[in-house]
Amino acid sequence: MCGIAGLHDKKPKSSNSGQEILEQMNLKLAHRGPDGSGLEWMTDANFGLAHRRLAIIDLTVAGAQPMSVDGRYWLSFNGEIYNYLELRKELEILGVGFKSNSDAEVLLQAYIHWGEECLGLFNGMWSFVIFDNLEKTLFCARDPYGVKPFYYLNNPEHFGFASEIKALLCIPSYEVIANNQAIIDFFAHQKIERNEEGFFKHIKELLPGHKLHYKLSTQQLNISRYYNANIGLKNSTLNEVKRSLKNAVTLRLRADVPLGFCLSGGLDSSTLLHLAYQIQKEADVASLPTGLHAFTAVHDSPLDERAWAEKMVNHTGSNWHQTHLDSTKLLSALPELIYHQDIPLLSTSTFAQSSVMKKAKAKGIKILIDGQGGDELFAGYQVFYPTFFKELFWKGHWIKMIRELKHLQNSPSSIKYIFKEWAKDVISLLPPIFQQKISALQHPQQKYLTRVSIDKRRRFSKVQDHLAYYCQEHELKSLLRWEDRCSMQFSIESRTPFSDDLHLIQQARSLKTEDLIQDGWSKYTLRKVLEGEIPKQITWRRDKKGFSVPETKWLMETSAFWTDFIEEKSVLDKSGVVDIGQLRTDLPRIFSSSVFAREQNFVFRYVCYLIWIEQFKIEHFA
Repeated sequence: MCGIAGLHDKKPKSSNSGQEILEQMNLKLAHRGPDGSGLEWMTDANFGLAHRRLAIIDLTVAGAQPMSVDGRYWLSFNGEIYNYLELRKELEILGVGFKSNSDAEVLLQAYIHWGEECLGLFNGMWSFVIFDNLEKTLFCARDPYGVKPFYYLNNPEHFGFASEIKALLCIPSYEVIANNQAIIDFFAHQKIERNEEGFFKHIKELLPGHKLHYKLSTQQLNISRYYNANIGLKNSTLNEVKRSLKNAVTLRLRADVPLGFCLSGGLDSSTLLHLAYQIQKEADVASLPTGLHAFTAVHDSPLDERAWAEKMVNHTGSNWHQTHLDSTKLLSALPELIYHQDIPLLSTSTFAQSSVMKKAKAKGIKILIDGQGGDELFAGYQVFYPTFFKELFWKGHWIKMIRELKHLQNSPSSIKYIFKEWAKDVISLLPPIFQQKISALQHPQQKYLTRVSIDKRRRFSKVQDHLAYYCQEHELKSLLRWEDRCSMQFSIESRTPFSDDLHLIQQARSLKTEDLIQDGWSKYTLRKVLEGEIPKQITWRRDKKGFSVPETKWLMETSAFWTDFIEEKSVLDKSGVVDIGQLRTDLPRIFSSSVFAREQNFVFRYVCYLIWIEQFKIEHFA
């Protein structure tokens, strides 16, 4: 896990050379790789690669980057190829010799010998760039679900790319302009980076499962998709899913540094910790020299998860590390957190995630294995229920549909949610003006916006299609973004088996609808896989919802801060998107009761947005 950057100086000047710019870009990524820094500038091509190293596998200088094995191909790589030992054996059979024990060299040799087909062989997470110094071309790729980031900028003077947006802001030909449409979507629909272009105008991301080609001589840029989330195996069984899960965890225990586990108390993180415990107990891999370490965010509220996490700690005999959260710590952490995210925050849950990473760093842990992606892979969200019942209806499985509705009779909120979502499907068919009026009624916080866009609603009739959308284009994409920045803020490598193990993903993608949701239970296959192995209270738990934090409680405790900040800093907001006068007028009412939680969250997002404007010195909006 590292930071990468690169620059093609299309119109070199005597001052502020491309190499100097690239050096500045690399410095902005120092937190992603404190163990080493490398830069290779090819004067004849006016192009350079940079790298910040977080040493995880092969800690020697042999694993340093940018890396070349023949002088022609140069690699800058961010991520991990977990099956690198298996691929290395295949390459050695072909006569390939290796100078290091790193996965980076395996990646480079795989490309040299197998070309772009190597992307289908990698089990892991990656964003990488390979420069062909003979042909003067670039090949870039990002992993199927976008675990590792890749941003780029292309204008008449420069083509640049980096792991984080802040590095691209060093390019002098780029004028920092905020994207008003992204700002509107952020406030109106709680969306971030919905398409290629996010909060910064003209800075784009290479989307998950895509590859990029760039030819220096013609400055031609081509982007194409190499991975389709709808591709799966055929009718996986419970045992096959379990084997894939276990293998995924086994591979992610490979490391030359101490590792630990994020433990929330939910099914996903508990599954991974249990499997690691089981693997070590069975001696399938060498025991972790420091034992199992679990990290949990705790707080004083009914949403606290420590009782659930403790059950898994006792079950596995793990070393348990708790980080206590409160509203005061939130306020002190906010500026740095927003800086590392490059964008405003959606909720206070990001603070909880960041705090877990901070605790791990303090304990000398360099890798955290996290359950991110389990809900998207195995249909854990309530949002999949309406699609589930639609699928049963259109397939003519009406008796099963009635039976499943009966299973939900003890969960009136779920039934209410289903009909609410179906109503939204109907509303999405209405003319835009009516959609906007109805949206304003449903979301009272939208009255603080001068302009509101209509969130184009996607309708699905099959659960697996809905899951594919959530995994590669919607929810998971955003969650993995928070995951990467929270971990790299503290130079921690985050490993997410549910999101970066392609074989496990394919197994899950092949599951039948009834394997995903059954008898009123979401994530049915995952629950059955672990049944009888982890505490029943966790296996069959219904109330787990991500990083649960008492956001309303914290915001009300610190209401003076949010009010004062808006009074002082709202002058920075020149976008014209938010009706600042109306918001100021309503602030006393908003913080008078917890019933205004949605509006309180709007205030939180607006303050985060103002901090973002100030930190990145944004003066232009378009």
